[in-house]
Amino acid sequence: MVDDEPAIHACDDWISITLPNWEAVLAAQIAFSTDSRWIEIVPGLDSIAVQFDPALVSPDDAVNMVRYQLDPAAPLPKDFHNLITIPVCYDEELAPDLDYVAGKLEIAVETLPSWHASRPQRVAMLGFMPGFAYLESMESCPAIGRLENPRQLVKAGSIGIIGRQSCIYSFDSPGGWPIIGRTPVRLFDPSRNQPTLLSPGDSVRFEPISKDAFDNWPLEANK
Repeated sequence: MVDDEPAIHACDDWISITLPNWEAVLAAQIAFSTDSRWIEIVPGLDSIAVQFDPALVSPDDAVNMVRYQLDPAAPLPKDFHNLITIPVCYDEELAPDLDYVAGKLEIAVETLPSWHASRPQRVAMLGFMPGFAYLESMESCPAIGRLENPRQLVKAGSIGIIGRQSCIYSFDSPGGWPIIGRTPVRLFDPSRNQPTLLSPGDSVRFEPISKDAFDNWPLEANK
């Protein structure tokens, strides 16, 4: 196997492919999505998995499909994914780690919201729970790291950051990411045609809002 050839692992009805970077994962997702024989496509940060029906496609044939459909030279269409604006309230009541993160970044606390909102983000993957989004900044950022003592409860909509990576909690859950804000927008709603608000590859822009706007955010805006 040549150095840049993807590592492919096949089992009874799944194939996992390790790829060199996020861009290659997105290109593979686009390529696989055109073939209805794949039952499910699950992208990760540097890998992608596809499920097939072994009654219709043998594992060997599925591996050959993967090799044929992967095209490292295929360009990414510029309009394949959306630009999503996420309103965020950075009020200290909703952002318990503002001081901690500002200290790590060596910036003033009052400038952290504008600093964070000005940074272009993209959705690297979904995981941990339905709709939970892992975001990657398009710009470099000092390492912040996770909290030494994770919280037993992080509220849905909370924005966490550990450096170049940010996340948005889709449900109330335990968590160890430093929290710098919260969005009133629902990340996951099974009543929607598309339950997840964000998808891998989407660009995200954070828009600061006041605590009053957060408290009075209309429910219909989440639909």
